Amino acid sequence: MNAFYAKVVSGLVVFSVAIAGCSTPVSKTEEGVAEEQSKEIKKAYATEVEEMLKEGPGKYAGSAYHKENANKELDTLPKNLTGEQAYQKLVELFAEDYQSYVKKLDEFDTTYTVSGDPGDLKTPTGKLLNVMILVDSSGSMAGKVDGFSKMTLAKKAVSRFASSLSTHANVSLRVYGHKGSNADKDKDISCKSTEVVYPLGKYDQQKFNKALDAFKPTGWTPIALAMKEAANDLSKITGPSENLVYVVSDGIETCGGNPVQVAQELSKSNVKAVVNIIGFDVDNAGQKALQEVAKAGGGEYATVRNDEGLRRYFDTQKMKIWDQWLMWKVNNVGEILKQFTDKKHLLQNLTYTGLGIDEVSNTESQHMRDALNYLEDSGKLSSEEADKADELITNRADKIDEYRKSRYDSIIKLLEENKEKIREIVEKKGKDKMDEYDTN
Repeated sequence: MNAFYAKVVSGLVVFSVAIAGCSTPVSKTEEGVAEEQSKEIKKAYATEVEEMLKEGPGKYAGSAYHKENANKELDTLPKNLTGEQAYQKLVELFAEDYQSYVKKLDEFDTTYTVSGDPGDLKTPTGKLLNVMILVDSSGSMAGKVDGFSKMTLAKKAVSRFASSLSTHANVSLRVYGHKGSNADKDKDISCKSTEVVYPLGKYDQQKFNKALDAFKPTGWTPIALAMKEAANDLSKITGPSENLVYVVSDGIETCGGNPVQVAQELSKSNVKAVVNIIGFDVDNAGQKALQEVAKAGGGEYATVRNDEGLRRYFDTQKMKIWDQWLMWKVNNVGEILKQFTDKKHLLQNLTYTGLGIDEVSNTESQHMRDALNYLEDSGKLSSEEADKADELITNRADKIDEYRKSRYDSIIKLLEENKEKIREIVEKKGKDKMDEYDTN
């Protein structure tokens, strides 16, 4: 009896231990392995759009797509795939290459260019403007017009013109025939006389007017010599420049020089100066000779008879520069708008519905779904798991769609903002320059 109970008790103990052994919890090591496996599944494919865009190109992406070959590869997959496993395989095979689009968007140029530098404009062509004024100081300039000497009226007009030049322009004043006298005995001295009384530089009213007071009508008329020396002055200038030469004279060359030849050399030399001649109260023969000089210099000749005519001539020169600034402003505003349209079109090709990224994404989704249907029809995964994989495909497409829209919105905003900024700069600069040269 005792032996029997002992066996029963012993059996119960063994049974209890066995049960206890069978119900022992999974060890921490096993839990860790399971957890790591779970993590590996989560990390097997990207969940953020930036990483999704880096997953391609898959084996059958782009021009490498071949449905039959892809299906053969799908046939090698095991059955009972989960939705995540199926999706991961689809990414490996069919993810498209988005990096070329991402790179173009990252490097998209949202800036604009205009002719000349808006921060330091000099002339409508973006070049430094150099104005050289050559004044005849021969004895005949002492002659009277409307009660004033021609020299007095010429100085007044030249002073007014110089003061109206842009603050970005350089001006120089050279006198010729100002030494000796107009007598034959002093011809050699006078014909060799030409001098810069105001060196090329920014206009300073006090210094410029002082320079004008430094000479009086005296000798002969060495126009060719004065122009040749002006050419030497211009040849010392470095960098791109626009050079204008104005010769004020009441007569022709009287020192044996060849102003036509010098004017032609000036126009065709590296300095490319335009020579304009202002004939002040000149007779018909003198006008014809001076017209030839202006023509050779690529400029124009104008005859003025009095103070009003001289003033009107220089105002006309100012208006020409005013017109250039007007056209500069109009052309650059138009160019900015054209650049905006071109850049917007380029951006649309990268991001618009049915184009660029969207077109590639649609192709990718279609290939993935075709393959998913094939897997389901082949019994590689259940309908339930196929639905899960389809949700992942949809999620991928939605995130890529949000990405392209976001990139378009941010870049077009920058394009709009920069367009308005540069347009304001151009319009303000154009207006300021036009105000400087306004003759009203």
